[in-house]
Amino acid sequence: MAYGTKRGFKSTGEYSMGDIAGLALAGAVGIIAAVVTDYQQQGETSALYTINQWVVAAAKMLGFGDVPLWVVIAGLVGLGAGSIFYFQPITRQGAFAQGFGLLAVLMTAVPSDLAGSLETVVGGDLPGLQPASYREAKLGDGVQHASFAAGEARVVLAQAEDDPAASYEVTITVNFPNGLPDEYETMIRKGTLRGRLHNQQMDATYNIFRAGGGIIEQRGKSLIIRAGVPARSEAATLWVRIECDGYTIEEQSSEARLGSPLNWTIDMQASNVPLFIQRLRKSYWF
Repeated sequence: MAYGTKRGFKSTGEYSMGDIAGLALAGAVGIIAAVVTDYQQQGETSALYTINQWVVAAAKMLGFGDVPLWVVIAGLVGLGAGSIFYFQPITRQGAFAQGFGLLAVLMTAVPSDLAGSLETVVGGDLPGLQPASYREAKLGDGVQHASFAAGEARVVLAQAEDDPAASYEVTITVNFPNGLPDEYETMIRKGTLRGRLHNQQMDATYNIFRAGGGIIEQRGKSLIIRAGVPARSEAATLWVRIECDGYTIEEQSSEARLGSPLNWTIDMQASNVPLFIQRLRKSYWF
């Protein structure tokens, strides 16, 4: 059989509903292949999470609730199936390649949400922190003074909202009843341990486990994260999402105030549901 025999095409009007359904299915499979590749290879920088944030924002404007990640994927698959009516591939191989290429272009165009790193907190008893007794901070038109002691901070802030260096001192203790399945550094690298913190007032998101100013220490079955969260107001609502293999994804909020250290305890719940399935059910709005 000569090469190319199977790549014949029909004339206009000869495509039956079965032919169109087959082409649509091939286009959808191409989208699925590209989604799985991006989802597995890019980890938490996958463009799927950014698209989920956009969809959630649009849904809230229309009065709907949070949209889980699987709905976004289903929408993309539907886009791949429907795109055949625009590009009109004449073979299923072409429909598959067109679907795969369409999502590849889309994922390249959508920016990855890397999130920033948290700041260093002055003072405290965790390794790597050097206590300081005094600091001057320029606030607005004048100079204000801030004194720090171990585990606490007292900030004289008459114009806190104007201080570009102001931050909330946050200590997050994450308890794992069954312990961590592996060394936390290894889990972070593999993507089986992730964490993000969101400042709702600033609409800013930070990667808890990204290398930066935050300090992480493991004590028994707990991880302790000590860091500063950039502030632009006297108080703010902070959200934290922790994802760990073998546990249910935990998302909580708490109120943070300048000059009052926030000690936040998060108790993880053991789960047999694979983490990638939990992520599909989760709405990633930050």
